[in-house]
Amino acid sequence: MRRHLSIGALILAAGLLATPVAAQTALIAPTPWTAGASESVTSKARGGDTARLDYGFKGAGYAFMVHGLDFAVPDNFVIDIPVKGEGAGNDLQIKFTDASGDNVWWVTRPAFVPTPQGTVLRIRPRHIDFAWGPTKDRTFRGGKRMEVVVVKTARGAASGWLEVGPIRWRAEAPEPKTEAPIKADVTAAVDGDARTGIGAASVTLDLSRVRAFGGLKLDWGRVPTLYTVAASDDGRAFHELRRVQGSDGGTDYVTLGEVDARYVRINGQGQLNEAALLPLEMGLKPNALLSELARTAPRGDYPRGFTEQAYWTVVGVAHGGPRAALLSEDGAVELGPERPSLMPVLTVGGKRLTWAQATVKQGMDAERLPLPTVEWQGEGVQMRVAPLAFGEGKAPYALVRYEVRSDTAQTVRLELHVQPMQVNPPTQFLTRPGGYAPIRRLSRDGDTVNVDDQPLWLLTPPKDFTAAGFLSGPQGASASDTDGLASGVIGYDLNLAPGEAQSVIVAFPLGGQTARPVITGDVVKWAEGQAESVRADWRQRLGDTRLVLPAGAPPIADSARLALAYQLILLDGDWLKPGARSYDRSWIRDGAMMSEGLLRMGLHREALAYFKAYAPMSFETGKVPCCVDARGADPTPENDSNGQLPWLAGELIRFGVAPAEIAPYWPQVSAAIAYQEGLRQANLTPQTEARYRGLMPPSISHEGYSDKAAYSYWDNFWALKGYRGAAVTAQALGKAAEAARLTAQGEAFASDLKASILATAAHYGQDVVAGAADRGDFDPTSTTMGLTSGAHTDDIPEALKRQTFERYWTDILMRRRQTPNSYTPYELRNVGAFLRLKQPERARQALTMFFANQAPRAWFQWGEVVTVPDRQPLFIGDLPHGWVESDYLRVALDMFAYERAETAQMVLLSGFDAQWAELGETRLERLHTPWGTLSMTVTRAGSGLKINIDSDAPPTGGYVIDVSSLMGRDARVRVDGKLVTLRDGEVIIKTAKAEIILGDGA
Repeated sequence: MRRHLSIGALILAAGLLATPVAAQTALIAPTPWTAGASESVTSKARGGDTARLDYGFKGAGYAFMVHGLDFAVPDNFVIDIPVKGEGAGNDLQIKFTDASGDNVWWVTRPAFVPTPQGTVLRIRPRHIDFAWGPTKDRTFRGGKRMEVVVVKTARGAASGWLEVGPIRWRAEAPEPKTEAPIKADVTAAVDGDARTGIGAASVTLDLSRVRAFGGLKLDWGRVPTLYTVAASDDGRAFHELRRVQGSDGGTDYVTLGEVDARYVRINGQGQLNEAALLPLEMGLKPNALLSELARTAPRGDYPRGFTEQAYWTVVGVAHGGPRAALLSEDGAVELGPERPSLMPVLTVGGKRLTWAQATVKQGMDAERLPLPTVEWQGEGVQMRVAPLAFGEGKAPYALVRYEVRSDTAQTVRLELHVQPMQVNPPTQFLTRPGGYAPIRRLSRDGDTVNVDDQPLWLLTPPKDFTAAGFLSGPQGASASDTDGLASGVIGYDLNLAPGEAQSVIVAFPLGGQTARPVITGDVVKWAEGQAESVRADWRQRLGDTRLVLPAGAPPIADSARLALAYQLILLDGDWLKPGARSYDRSWIRDGAMMSEGLLRMGLHREALAYFKAYAPMSFETGKVPCCVDARGADPTPENDSNGQLPWLAGELIRFGVAPAEIAPYWPQVSAAIAYQEGLRQANLTPQTEARYRGLMPPSISHEGYSDKAAYSYWDNFWALKGYRGAAVTAQALGKAAEAARLTAQGEAFASDLKASILATAAHYGQDVVAGAADRGDFDPTSTTMGLTSGAHTDDIPEALKRQTFERYWTDILMRRRQTPNSYTPYELRNVGAFLRLKQPERARQALTMFFANQAPRAWFQWGEVVTVPDRQPLFIGDLPHGWVESDYLRVALDMFAYERAETAQMVLLSGFDAQWAELGETRLERLHTPWGTLSMTVTRAGSGLKINIDSDAPPTGGYVIDVSSLMGRDARVRVDGKLVTLRDGEVIIKTAKAEIILGDGA
């Protein structure tokens, strides 16, 4: 049977009613509300029983009014909140807080549109979700405080007002544990048999009580040309919910939004064989309905992501950011952010071949340029899906080449299905939610298929095209669907000789433009020319810094090259971002760490442009915003950010950026440190407990403490880096006195931080570094920042440092090796800790484990989460995830060269495995350091190693090779032919060029 979908045009969020229902009890006492707001936002509240909030935004932020209450909820209840106002498009939040103030429950209404006439927001228990807090009992049981909050969105009004009240509530009968069967005046419609029915002009369903539901599933024996759906509480007064015209029968899924009713009437002369209710979620969330349809359909008819974990990668240009396509592991191509997708289907010898029937594998360009492919094999046919993006970052294009080859002479049909579903799966819910991608109108005009406002250019003319609506079925050259669920099929019949390949090529814009790219001559040759141009562009953009390992070595170099490319694709103009979909925002912590990798790879221009874009977003107080998006600067306090901006300024200067480029931003750098110092001073009172003394105050930090703000050591490691970076910047700008003052502040802070780490360990009776001073938790991936990225060796007490990563190795990595579990690949940065602890074998083993979780492995990428089992559908962040890729890039470089900051040395080959030399030459070409570029080769020399260093200048403290870790304690060493003596197992080279022989060859 056909299954159709009709999503109600009105989704009544949390019961938005046209008229209020009388409530028995006032929820709020008739006393004044108190207004509040984030930085750079104005707010004013007045009134009591009925209260008004006036607000104004300069950028991102929120305004709120708050009132105390004493509300203990019964098993079931209704709260009615009359709401009126002006200022459309911002998010409305109703928050309830418990007595502790730490645990928050909320009702959220995205892009809320208040009107001066007003409406009533009806809240039932099902509408109230747990927001955050440390409690383990997340059931809403009442509150001691209520907030009405307006949160700025990118398209929301810059100012407005909101009036609420009087707010009333009443208790209702508890929900029954089991529901009574549905009854109907035409009993055949609810007899459980969808094959038979009785003709009738209408069918009325009796649900036995007022129930919440999301729509109807209607199995038609004979569908009316027009039918309506109406609802009633009493069976007498019905209000129409939906009109359905032109259904082609079979099974109709008629979603109605959120409905509370006892009676439902389907009006229309026809034969309704069976009627059933749809769950409430299906009425509110198209993804819930699509997931159900996918679950009951043959595997392969819907994208994999609607039934199991799916993986994908990005197809974009440098600086394109979200203006990128996505390629699924199965060969579907998404037409841009939150856009529909193209899914190929083959018909071979009468057999239908989808991703589920084909043997599917992924591929990547041989030079490890970011040009991914997907290949299908089945029934003697091979298909290669090769998308690529080209053009400028602000307005790029994409083309997809489908190359089909047959082993025998035959006609193969290729269909490109235009689907109202993204490649980004429905489990992805942040910023740009995945799954459903509405298509309201689909039409063909010559060689163009118009997908709403986006053209899809059919550069290879098709044999046929059919558009369809979910209710109406196939319609011909065009179809409209008010529910946004139109679809289409572009068909090609390919007559293939044995071994012959034919190509189908389509193209589309990624930046909102409608101008078609200029195409001259043969389309296939034009596409091949574009591919070569794109390859040449990527070779140039990736620069001349490169790591090359011999065949058979771990994929360290391949992954590093693509990690850099992925970060450049995710770069949105000048804004470094961790993702093209879920994380289409710019965080300073991500950007600062990504910039470190860019500087080491020689991409100074991109790192500097990011700094120049971010610095002016600082608040007037000097506080550095944790992130910036289309709304502006986010005011959420995360106390790592105040150190990250000054640290980045210092890194830019150390890596050779002219101080004059940084000078205009000194006010933001110095203000950030002044703001940070003010926070520190607040914790230097005689009353401050030892483990908190001199620390940054609690924050949600790197969102690791979003349940409750904490004294996070992550924040404090970055604060220390900030002092040091600001001192470097001041010195370079000729502000010697300022540099001395900042250095002194940093040294004092370093002393307090070290003392705090010891005090916290003593407080909790631990032998490891805690993640936060007030929690005593274990977070080695946070602790790593106290060892890397400019950290000094003695910033963390040695014994605690070593035991932290001993525990990480034993209790986390080794246990995961035995019993795999889900984790975040931010753990990649712990490889850098193993290197600095002179544990290269552990560093290499950890990398091997992380490489096994690249998804898919052929694309050399990680998401934010690794799921176990790997087909369990979960939120995994963006693929690839730019911050994770930056973590990897930095540790990959660390394996061959990292800076020992306090001694101004470069440590070489700390992660190198001497066995790799048996496979061939290893090359590090033009790595950028604070002393210029460094090139190095490693080859076999007898049973030892020959290392050649060629650099612009040696580090102040020289190059260091830990010979004992690399070759053993008894290895002999010659530098430029001279036998040298080791110091603590290390050799130090203080020349720009040198030949070093280790082992028997020495």
